[in-house]
Formats: sequence, structure tokens, C-alpha cells
Amino acid sequence: MGSGTRPLGILPMVNRLQFVFEFVIASSMPLVSLEDFGPKTSSTLYALDSFRNYWNENERLIEKAAKLEAERNTPAWNPQTDDEHGEFRWEQQMARQFHDAVMTPTFRYSSIVMLYVIIERELLRVVANLDPSRSLKFERKGSSVLDPVAQFCEANFQLRLQNAPDYQAVCDLQKVRNCIVHCRGDVSLSRDMKYLIQLKGRRIGFYAWEELQIDIESECIDQFLRETWHFFVWIFNNLKWKIDDSWNGKKWISCESVPKR
Repeated sequence: MGSGTRPLGILPMVNRLQFVFEFVIASSMPLVSLEDFGPKTSSTLYALDSFRNYWNENERLIEKAAKLEAERNTPAWNPQTDDEHGEFRWEQQMARQFHDAVMTPTFRYSSIVMLYVIIERELLRVVANLDPSRSLKFERKGSSVLDPVAQFCEANFQLRLQNAPDYQAVCDLQKVRNCIVHCRGDVSLSRDMKYLIQLKGRRIGFYAWEELQIDIESECIDQFLRETWHFFVWIFNNLKWKIDDSWNGKKWISCESVPKR
């Protein structure tokens, strides 16, 4: 790469991401109370919808910044031979290296973690709404939330979360999240290594190999988001909790467009 190549700017991108997060949250705040849309369901659906907007907008921003960096650093010479064409393409790729090799993978790792945090928080909200007086026994052993909530719902309300069509998707997400949080995404360090390697065969946009870090494409996160939405809708419908019709108008929640291997 020529000596005139501009250094990649980290701080401007970080500032843009922070701005977008604040903008999306502020601009999507409802003009009426969420309670008007179902007091036991609205907060959860709003959280998922807001997070989807945040994730989608940041994916767009990072790609836009990568293309801009590539344009600014396009080699100022015309290749003639096969070797020169190879060098030319290499210089083009290096111009987006920071975004493709650092920003995008890191952002997607953080998005997986954030989505699972939302799931745990909203499952605890389900417990609180089921037992506002806290008169029923709810035990959390260790750091897990999914299993204790499932046990609580089945023992006290005959609601078996494992029967939800998208329960397995939540378990898949948990395994991926654990690998990111506890093993920095290194498949070989994860106690769920075999699970993760097999997972790549049935999840679009997810890749895992021994001795390498997991690779997550945008399609993987998009599918997890849709499945999470339908997981909570299944819970609310089985508990006969009101879901406002306005939530059904969200185009992104349709599972018809989610490819599965």
C-alpha cells in the first residue's frame, strides 16, 4: 500500500456508533405509554424491536464506513498484468481491513451478547408479572436464567417453555453467547465445542471450526432476532396476555424470510 494511504480512523467510527445508538433509542420512543399496548407484553416487544433497529442501523453504518475508506484509498494506478491485478485487489481489500476484520466481527459478537441479555431480562420480567407479590418460590442457581424460569413456569403455571417452537433457538443463542463471553469466541476453548461445530450445519450465517474463532454473518443475528420475537409471542399467547395488533405490522418479524439449512 502506498505511503500516501490515510490511517484508518477508530474514534470517528466509535463516535458514530454511539450517536446512532442514542438516536435510534430517542427517535423510537413511543408517543403514548407502552402500557396502552399490553401492560405485560409491550416492554418486551419494544425492547426487541428497538434492539433490532439499533443492530440494523449499525450494520449499515459500518459497511458505509468501510466502502468510504476503500474509496479514499483505492490505488492510484492501473494494473496491466495478472500479478498487478492481484496486487491491486490486495490493496483494495487492505483499505477495508479494519472494518472487515475488526469492527464488523466485534460488533456482531457484542450484538449476540446484548440480545441474550435482553432475553434474560425479559424472562425475569415474565416471572415478575406472573408473581407480582413474589409469593411463589423462584430459585436461581448459578448465573443461568433460562432453566430456572422454565422450571418456575412449568411448576406453577403448567407452561412448559421447552414446547415453544423457538426454544431450541434460544438455547443455540446461549451456547454462542457463552463462547463469546467466556472464550473470546475461540471454539477450541469452549466446553460446547462439538455443539458449536455441529451448529454451523443448521444455522445460516454461523461458522465454527476447531482451532478458530466463530464467525457470525448478519443473517445469523437476523434469524436469532426473529426466533426470539416468536419465542416471547408464544409465551404471551399461552399465558393469554394481550398483544396489541400494531406489533403484528412489523415486517421484520416474519419467519418466512429466514432461511434454514
